[in-house]
Amino acid sequence: MYDQGEFNIGSIGKCDLEARHIVELMNWHESFSVGVQIIDDQHQHLLILINELIRAVNTHQEDEVLDKILHAALAYTEEHFKTEEELLKIHPQFMAHCASHRRFTNNISRLVVDFTNNKADVAVKLVNELTNWLYNHILKSDIDYFGELGYRPRDTKDDFEARLHLVTQKVKVLIVEDSPSQRLLLKRNLETAGFEVLEACDGAEALSILEANFDLHLVITDISMPIMDGYGLVGAIRDKHIPSVYIIVVTDSSDRESVIKSFQLGANDFITKPIFPPEMHLRLRNGMNLLRLESQDELIFAMAKLADCRSPETGKHLDRVQSFSRLLGRQLILSCPELGMTESIAADIARFSPLHDIGKVAIPDNILNKPGKLTQEEFELMKDHAKIGGDLISSILRKTPSRSLRFAFELTMYHHEKWDGSGYPLGLSGKDIPIAARIMAVADVYDALTSERVYKKAFSREEARAIIVKASGSHLDPLLVDAFEILEEKFHQLREELQD
Repeated sequence: MYDQGEFNIGSIGKCDLEARHIVELMNWHESFSVGVQIIDDQHQHLLILINELIRAVNTHQEDEVLDKILHAALAYTEEHFKTEEELLKIHPQFMAHCASHRRFTNNISRLVVDFTNNKADVAVKLVNELTNWLYNHILKSDIDYFGELGYRPRDTKDDFEARLHLVTQKVKVLIVEDSPSQRLLLKRNLETAGFEVLEACDGAEALSILEANFDLHLVITDISMPIMDGYGLVGAIRDKHIPSVYIIVVTDSSDRESVIKSFQLGANDFITKPIFPPEMHLRLRNGMNLLRLESQDELIFAMAKLADCRSPETGKHLDRVQSFSRLLGRQLILSCPELGMTESIAADIARFSPLHDIGKVAIPDNILNKPGKLTQEEFELMKDHAKIGGDLISSILRKTPSRSLRFAFELTMYHHEKWDGSGYPLGLSGKDIPIAARIMAVADVYDALTSERVYKKAFSREEARAIIVKASGSHLDPLLVDAFEILEEKFHQLREELQD
């Protein structure tokens, strides 16, 4: 484990309490993961406590939350250290790690004893204690220890310094408002909440700022403004295809027509005057969550296209199998509740379905695009794409534990398994084949049957339906074939709408 020295965040504790500096809020980033979900969840819980205390200190409201946070911090240490020490006990420096846990617990306990004294002083000391723990223990020692035990990749000093930057990196918000006083009020409130605020007095200025800041994805805009109003701004952002911008429109509570018009032009959300700050913060957080999901979806599709673009089976193939998978997953919720399918599971399976053939990047072009029937030797090489894709995603899954990513692994690795056990790569059968792969198999077979390939013509609607029904219990899961029959009309409509 390399020597980084100790990072000290304690400047606030040394400053005059009557002229305290504003302390920056902390952000969680995926790179902070130790590779164990329960530990990551506990670390994120501590981060929430830290930010709650920082907000209170910054606004001189520590008396209202200090007692709660002190006791929550003690509860965190008891639960977290018990969980972490069980996982780390095989590490050669386990005892030293436990000693650091005991020191932290003792420091928090001393602050509880001092609680009856100056609460503001105790609050500042607690901010220092918790943030130093975040920087020196969670972002440094924990990641090193779990990396050395194989839960996550080994770290470098550059990685550590990058995390220090990420933990205080602010999310940008653009306020578009022609009233200077209203802009100032919004700016102060959002900066206190930990955002970096940019300002524009009209839509035209806002567009220039957006085009100059590629990492700006949140916009709060008024409607009535000179030069270019809010409607014009929303329409221009969507017309210019400025990527991944979440737009919140500010309206009067009685003006429903402006809300409808804003949504028609492409706004994502609205908030009414007078603005209630906690509501605005929640709407911004919802926007950030949505943008994060959208960016992940774009990455998934981009990865899938790498494989798909090498094959003549391009066009709308990925869009179709994703739509078919979504339909099948949702139908199982209704017709087969015993399978435990939920809306979120169905959405995750559909979301990752475009990755099913990503292993084809490793298949030679002369096999992938051969116009005639493959030889047995060529077919054996073609079959490797399932395991290649599954192994690729498995390597990511081991570093980034995720239920969602497990579905990606399962549908990529096993979508060529058959219900009767005659498939590949492992020859799984029946319910041993994961449900994500069984869904993917029906979606992929239907699209293959109804699409023209270099080696065949497209089958008719009736022929495709008959082939799938006949494959029930041999190639395909009978329950999913039943679901397909219920959905066949919708499958056909989607096939017509998403032509290559």
